[in-house]
Amino acid sequence: MCIFIPKCQLLPFFAERISGSRFLSAFFVEPLLHKFTSRVVAVDGQAVKASRRGGERAGKYILTFYDTENGIALGQKLIGNKENEITHAASMVEGLDLAGCIVTADALNTQEKFASALIQKKADYCLAVKQNHKSLFYDIQLSFMDRTETRTVEIEKVELGHGRIETRKISVLPGSCLPAVLLKKWIGLDEGTIVKTTTESVNKTTGEISSLDRYYISSLNFLNAHIAEQCARAVRRHWGIENDLHYVLDVNFYQDRTQCKNANYLQNRVLLNKWALGMIRKLQKNEESETGKEARSVKRIMTKLQSPTAALEALTSLINK
Repeated sequence: MCIFIPKCQLLPFFAERISGSRFLSAFFVEPLLHKFTSRVVAVDGQAVKASRRGGERAGKYILTFYDTENGIALGQKLIGNKENEITHAASMVEGLDLAGCIVTADALNTQEKFASALIQKKADYCLAVKQNHKSLFYDIQLSFMDRTETRTVEIEKVELGHGRIETRKISVLPGSCLPAVLLKKWIGLDEGTIVKTTTESVNKTTGEISSLDRYYISSLNFLNAHIAEQCARAVRRHWGIENDLHYVLDVNFYQDRTQCKNANYLQNRVLLNKWALGMIRKLQKNEESETGKEARSVKRIMTKLQSPTAALEALTSLINK
């Protein structure tokens, strides 16, 4: 299993010489996937800090499509820098099976071409909107400020933790609230939804209150029975790519310390890390299913799989299921 592959002297040889696309084709994620209704797939780039050279502000970026339900990276691409996400996200859609998924992304990837590509693949989108799309941003704001609008659907949830009381409110309106000129640009939005999330946080120690509003566009049909809950889930699950993938890769796989000049090696080593993490996620799900208890942590499973025998046994158990 690839937990111990990095110790093999052949890995640098092959990883440096095989192109990223060919290396990716050698790894299969389909057997690791559970079939969920409306899987949420998050899209985001991650910098490998130690790959930074010269006057670069950050290292090379890897753009990833991440299945937040299964904990599996569906695809990745070396993009050079953060801004290149704009041009590559739409092109990556073509090679992925996203039918029935809700694809989420930050404001950088809220692009008409990306939204169109997702609709063509029979996926839905839920994309963050900030002032990089000023007209869209302000028109969404105005829609939620309209006191004559009676179609607003809202849900609210209170969470306790980390010394704070957080109240999360999700408000949704039909996309048709927006001007026709905008609806023509964003395919699927005419029957879709615009979203406002408001997070109010109260510090239990100091009593200090902070509030933050965020806005989104979605192709999810506003007439769906539980549209507010659907949008809330999509927005919440998007953070899985940061918390469950990027953070784990940096902390447990020391990915941000990966120093290299060879682009193929960087891309392929990151791919191995994600494939290994995907296997561990599958082991965790199986363990929870079999024992009814919370699975061991990623770190504990990685420690056990340092043994080639244990790793092969685990891999065999996954193949045979």
